[in-house]
Amino acid sequence: MYARHRRAAGITQERAAELLGVAVRTVANWESGVYVPPDDKVALMCDAYPAPTLALEHLRASSSLAAGLIPEAAQLPLAQAVAQLLYRMRQFETRHRADDLIWISSNGRVDEGEQTVRWREISDELQDIVAAALQLRYAQGACPLPPRD
Repeated sequence: MYARHRRAAGITQERAAELLGVAVRTVANWESGVYVPPDDKVALMCDAYPAPTLALEHLRASSSLAAGLIPEAAQLPLAQAVAQLLYRMRQFETRHRADDLIWISSNGRVDEGEQTVRWREISDELQDIVAAALQLRYAQGACPLPPRD
């Protein structure tokens, strides 16, 4: 993934090494999978290449915990990302999932049976909405967000 984003930016390994403050061999080792780059270097790659989705890919690839929590998010054109998010949100509302959530949680727990199946369906739909929101955040043509303090 690191090499793919670097090449997409038209940057050589030598130039990447300069931008990241490391040896060329270090960049080659990261790109070949010998070593996993530290998060601070990946943050620099995201800016230098520029590759906003690289941070998500890196987290999913380098942490099994993150892979289970963070959905995949492709970098889409802005209009497509907006359409996907709005579609998923509209489907959620059309299926009355907010009402389902209130009903399921009204007793303070998710019970066995139909509620468990419905709970899983709702959780999956919410994960799809999160993925669509991430795709919008990192959409091609979207203004990059400044880092948080």
